[in-house]
Amino acid sequence: MLVDDEHDLLDIIRKVLEKEGYNVHGFANPISALSHFENGCKDCSLVLSDIRMASMSGFELVRRVKDLRPEMKIILMTAFKINQSEAQIVLPSTKVDAFLNKPFRSTELIDAVKQVC
Repeated sequence: MLVDDEHDLLDIIRKVLEKEGYNVHGFANPISALSHFENGCKDCSLVLSDIRMASMSGFELVRRVKDLRPEMKIILMTAFKINQSEAQIVLPSTKVDAFLNKPFRSTELIDAVKQVC
């Protein structure tokens, strides 16, 4: 599941992932993404989400996803430098598997997804 409120970036990331053979459920609205997740999304094995979004932060989305499926793999994207130890301060009980700092190359995206999955 891919979540980013920047439509252009959402489309680019989706195309890169689909070209690599991944089935992508893309959402520009994290609330819609969460609703989709709550209603099943049984084939979702990874959530790739931006952190800063208008209607709900990526941190909140991840926390709620992990409440439903604690085993879900998580990659967070951000334009601001953040690392695992900083994330543990914000989400002390929620494991984030990787971070991608924007802007990133498509090879960095694919490498992160392969490493996490």
